[in-house]
Amino acid sequence: MSDVEAVPKVQFNVYLPPGLVRRIKHLAVDEGASLSALVERALTAYADAEEAS
Repeated sequence: MSDVEAVPKVQFNVYLPPGLVRRIKHLAVDEGASLSALVERALTAYADAEEAS
């Protein structure tokens, strides 16, 4: 089990432009990842970079 799957999850809704949602869905499919896993990785990378600066 990966670190992404090991922790409990909570659901929250965000509103994004339709074009961005399409792009993210396609990226997830291309990577063989779930949409949740891809968004989690992206938000974690962003938060880590912000906290490091």
